[in-house]
Amino acid sequence: MLECMVSAEDINYGGMLNAGPEYPGPRPGMIVHGVGGRHVAMQTVGAPQLWPRLVAMMNRPDLAADPRFVTPAARRENWAVLHPIICGWLDGFKTVEEAVTTLTAARVPASAVLSPAEVMAHPHLAERQAFPEIEHPGRGKVRITAVPFHVDSRPVRPRGGAPYRVGEHTRAVLGDVLGYSKERVEAFLRLGTIAAV
Repeated sequence: MLECMVSAEDINYGGMLNAGPEYPGPRPGMIVHGVGGRHVAMQTVGAPQLWPRLVAMMNRPDLAADPRFVTPAARRENWAVLHPIICGWLDGFKTVEEAVTTLTAARVPASAVLSPAEVMAHPHLAERQAFPEIEHPGRGKVRITAVPFHVDSRPVRPRGGAPYRVGEHTRAVLGDVLGYSKERVEAFLRLGTIAAV
């Protein structure tokens, strides 16, 4: 999953890997901003139409004519000035839903940043069976995070829970997997070399 996240941020890493500057937080053109006690994520780069749409929506024609922001390169160079202007405009929304609805209607990519509870309740993740239930010897049924890929359009489910007690599978691993005789396993137990239930 870490490698997936790194590859998704290829522009930032691509620049840094080739002597470019490091950007703290989202790269220039990407915004994550607090609105109404939650956060909205929005994009202002990636397609030439995004900037004119955003400026029109913000009712700020002065920004379109400002030489600091007239080209993508200029906006990137002056991101430290532009970022607070856009965030100040976002502060005018009462809720994340209101901001996302407005941005989406203007065809500016935006989304609410979901809390862990919202992620767990998300319909898409329910459809993908992202949090399956398994049996736990001490707690009964528990939910876990699933393997994040499907094989042949089906989720990959664990065959069982993790070991519950130290030594729970010692005999099976040593005997069935590694081929030790029962006598040898018992000798290891008597010596205290291993633990088994």
